[in-house]
Amino acid sequence: MRVRIRFLGSLRPANAPGEIEMVLPVNSKMIDLIECISNDYPEVAVTLRNPARNLIMLDGIEVGNIEGSETSISNGSEVVLVPVTHGG
Repeated sequence: MRVRIRFLGSLRPANAPGEIEMVLPVNSKMIDLIECISNDYPEVAVTLRNPARNLIMLDGIEVGNIEGSETSISNGSEVVLVPVTHGG
């Protein structure tokens, strides 16, 4: 199945465009997608694997409001990776 991924801010790897498409096995979950992205773009792996440091949107809904890393992904879904930035 095909999934569109958009990288925002500091979660955009230096060697990637702002948007990519990945092919995942049917019945993949968010944790599977995170592993694939982490393997392809290791410079964002630490941030992606730490839910406190990012916001992951699946078809406009934050995955923490669904089933977190166990959220199922559908063919044609859009995933948006948003870094959580703190200032003060």
